[in-house]
Amino acid sequence: MINIIVFLLYLIFIYYIGFKGYQRIKTAEDLIVAGWSMPMFVVTGSLIAALLAAPFFFAAVGSGYTTGGFEGTATMAGLGTCMILGALIWTKPLRRLKGWTIADYYGLRYNSKKLGAFTGIVMSVAFGFFNAGALTVGGTYIIQSIFSIDFLPAALIFVFLTVLYSVIGGLWAVAYTEIVQGFFAIVGILGIAIVVFFQYDNFTFNPDWWNVNELFQKGGAGFWSLYLVLALGDIPAADLGQRVAAAKNPRIAYKSMIIAGIVVVLISWIPGMLGEAFRHVFPHSDNPEMLMLAFAEGYFPPVVSAIFLTAMAAMGMSTLAACYVATSGIITKNIYLDFINKNPNPKTLLRFSRGAIVLSSLLGLTLALGFQKVIDLAYLAWDIVFVTIFWPIVLGPFTKRVSTPAVWTSILVGLIYYVLTSIFGVPGPESHSEGFLGLLSDLWKMPGFSGVVISGITIAIVSLIIPPTKDVVEMHRIERDKSRDDGEVTEQEAHIAG
Repeated sequence: MINIIVFLLYLIFIYYIGFKGYQRIKTAEDLIVAGWSMPMFVVTGSLIAALLAAPFFFAAVGSGYTTGGFEGTATMAGLGTCMILGALIWTKPLRRLKGWTIADYYGLRYNSKKLGAFTGIVMSVAFGFFNAGALTVGGTYIIQSIFSIDFLPAALIFVFLTVLYSVIGGLWAVAYTEIVQGFFAIVGILGIAIVVFFQYDNFTFNPDWWNVNELFQKGGAGFWSLYLVLALGDIPAADLGQRVAAAKNPRIAYKSMIIAGIVVVLISWIPGMLGEAFRHVFPHSDNPEMLMLAFAEGYFPPVVSAIFLTAMAAMGMSTLAACYVATSGIITKNIYLDFINKNPNPKTLLRFSRGAIVLSSLLGLTLALGFQKVIDLAYLAWDIVFVTIFWPIVLGPFTKRVSTPAVWTSILVGLIYYVLTSIFGVPGPESHSEGFLGLLSDLWKMPGFSGVVISGITIAIVSLIIPPTKDVVEMHRIERDKSRDDGEVTEQEAHIAG
């Protein structure tokens, strides 16, 4: 009963913040990018909460339980690395181009609204469908623990509460509540880690479970597949891009991404350690992704356990809400505004944005009910992004030689390759080596890794054959213009014309 009471108190808090956000929301821009007004402490707190999203932390603990300590570390370390790399690569360029979704980067940098819409569709499928499904599964686990109910009603409650919160308060409410959620989540995670470390020290950091040498052998493919797909494949993450777009200026966005990434990397070892200890505390578990919740309920006082469960539910809700808002932003800006109605009534546009949030939630819920597994859904999202839109955003800020036809071709080649190899397998000989060559062979056999190599070769070759236009080169000059880093972004400046 205490779990329900604490959770209901939290709901009062978030819906109060949501109501305050509702009072501030007059346009679609207010809903999606918080009026380009978020200060550094809000952006940083929101980003930390996003990377420590409870569902992904649970999935990381599950990986540590089933495969090894380093495998458990890989998910969070990959997410933290992705944040740092994103800051170094695209954060300032996106803001200098005055984009308000990450799909805008592709459309503006390569002078093609059609490209922005297409990459936006890829992101919407990856983050608004697969990633939202993964977050829904993880959040449902928490609601099950709080209310002691079955998966289906728990999923419906979790999605309904999140959608209502998102539609009411938009990114403004999501970001501000995440500051509180992130604090309680870090305290809860560190609390469990300390308890496990001192009470079960005989079962943690076993050399066989944390063998560094294995990372560079054939058996290390599991770690690298988890780490690299997140560290690299999640660089163009739609939900991170939405938070960056809402920052007051490029410098705030850049510093916030760096700080958040470092924080997550510093605690990324915890899921691996917890997974290792839980193998002894909860042997033969059918669903290790739920063991962190089981431990909190079984080993913490009721009030502390209730606060921890509520904090985890809060993080799952806020991260899922950000995913909904990011998807809505892409659909609203890169599809509706750019191609369907360029001058809509502001109220009509706001209603459309809110409707897009509801659509994303329904798609994610449908997928969650079918899979009921966090990590499987999440990696589908990141694989799709990795093989398609990774190279254009990684190369674009550093070289003017990438052309628009090259970007189109590499995306299409990567997507077709991924689909075909997922069905028929990756071509190439099998390696019987157990060493480093065996590791490379195993990674190549994964459609996501070989696919990103193929798409990278494609973008390089086509750019040599078809050079960029003068307009594309000019957009590269703008994204490199450091004089744009200090000023705040106004609504008028951020409006993407023509």
